[in-house]
Amino acid sequence: MVVEHTEFRHSFGGANGFEELKKYMRMGNDFCKELTGVLTERADTELAYAKNLNKTSLRLQKLAKDFHGNLSDAWLQVSIQFDAEAEMHRSLGSTLHEELIKPMKILVENNNKSRKPVEIKVDKAVRNFADKKAEDYKYRSRCFQLVKEIEKCMYSLDEAQKGVAGKPPNSKEIQKIEAQISKSREQLDKSESKFHKACSSFELARQDWQTETLDACNQMQLIESDRLSQLEQLIKKISLQMSLMSKKMLKISDVYEHLDLNVQQDIRLACKKYGTGPTEHMMHLYDIYAENTKNMMNKDRRIESLRKWAHMFQTDVTAQVKARQGLEKVKLFSKENPNFNSNEADVDLKLESVRLLQILYETSLLKIESALAELNQQSKPVSEMLSRTSTTYDRQGVPCTSIRLDECELAVNTSVASAASPTISPGNCHTPIRMATANHYDGGGYTGGAESVVSTNLSSSSTLSSSSSSLTNNRHSYILTAAQFEKASHALYTANVAVKNVDSFQLNTYDSINKLNENHYNNSNRSLTDDDDSDWDDEPAKLISKCTAKFDFKSSHDDEITIQAGDQIEILEKRDDGWWRGKLDDKIGLFPSTYVNEII
Repeated sequence: MVVEHTEFRHSFGGANGFEELKKYMRMGNDFCKELTGVLTERADTELAYAKNLNKTSLRLQKLAKDFHGNLSDAWLQVSIQFDAEAEMHRSLGSTLHEELIKPMKILVENNNKSRKPVEIKVDKAVRNFADKKAEDYKYRSRCFQLVKEIEKCMYSLDEAQKGVAGKPPNSKEIQKIEAQISKSREQLDKSESKFHKACSSFELARQDWQTETLDACNQMQLIESDRLSQLEQLIKKISLQMSLMSKKMLKISDVYEHLDLNVQQDIRLACKKYGTGPTEHMMHLYDIYAENTKNMMNKDRRIESLRKWAHMFQTDVTAQVKARQGLEKVKLFSKENPNFNSNEADVDLKLESVRLLQILYETSLLKIESALAELNQQSKPVSEMLSRTSTTYDRQGVPCTSIRLDECELAVNTSVASAASPTISPGNCHTPIRMATANHYDGGGYTGGAESVVSTNLSSSSTLSSSSSSLTNNRHSYILTAAQFEKASHALYTANVAVKNVDSFQLNTYDSINKLNENHYNNSNRSLTDDDDSDWDDEPAKLISKCTAKFDFKSSHDDEITIQAGDQIEILEKRDDGWWRGKLDDKIGLFPSTYVNEII
């Protein structure tokens, strides 16, 4: 079943959609200009006592037939009645000049002034999108080129170290190759860093272009509706003038009075006849050289590269989850507190941007997991998101993978320009996100891990002291859960009201909470828990069971313990956040439960 769209933002989609909308708007503006000329001729004809009225009627008929809609049909009826108005008084011509022609010229002028800034904003967003796309391709290609060079050098180094025909290896040649490899790796690290930023910038530019286009379509529809409404009013003015004429004009007046005028029907017809269809939104994903097993690369280095990118994407996803939780609480707090100074539309845009970036990182992470599973001869992860991806290659074999975004994934974005997004209830935002933490990259090597799940269920938040100073002093408080955010906001609000009047309350809670968070944002990937670490020493150590470490884990906090593969650990506590407390060699501390196998 074909869905009939009644709004420009749903009908003029795609790469050329806005250009087609601009053409349609110019057609409408040209129609008004032509109509102004027609009415001028009509007025002159009235002053000349119907000398050229027949000629004007024929021209108006042609103009009306070339356009579309009820209003066009109405003007066609007006032109037919022109033949019967040859005996009109001279005063009618003057009336037409004052009440129709001048307003029409003003309408055309205002229409051009209104459209110009809208088109400039979209053109700017399009240029920015094109620039970011070119930058993304530049660093993407450079990364692939450098990896190829490194791999060639590595194979040359292997051959040089083996020697030729029993001769000892050439040390100078080996040093030369190693120097080249070192140089290429430095360039690769820089290029990968730039590529990582360029791809994200490319996505943000695409979002900006999409938002600007949707907003422009809405503004264009308002301009077009105003134009059609004024045309409707002009026809009614003519109808009024005709009704004041002699009894001979009563029949003509009745025709004007009963004209079928429907602005919305004209909008629907414009969408159907000139619309290009809804936009197919495609998000560009990360493409890694090591991801394609057909690319020449050593298996160990391939796995190392994939694990590094997997950890990078995992960190990105976690960051987006935290940002999304914070923004949702800001929005909820703003709803419940009218005096809170927050731009809800701006928060909605940031939420949408964070959500789309989360999709970008999650899907890219799934691709990496699929490649690792293939290398390890394991079953690949099954995901509906991967089924919506497609990959194209340029002449140099550099891939470009995109994922098609469904309408449900764009629901917030497509409604921002026309109406405020509905309030997001904390209890309705539970989205488990699968993240591979089987291998973590720490800059110098990799440590093993397993799968974990990050949940955005805001209703299962832990508690926090109402004092804002305790947030700053807690070494694990770089992320605030829903309840903690609410209590922190209340504390800041109460502190401010104690000094100032409620009406002058201007404290931006979201920025204040972020200042408390930013000093600890990159220190850990573990969520804030309900328990205070300082109380553990007073609790009796009660043995629950034992476990064996599968992977190495190096502690990064005083309340953690370092474990190595094969260690047997006594389990003293199992926590809900995926971290267990245990005892190893008389040391008690936290360790990730995904790194061990429990002994049953």
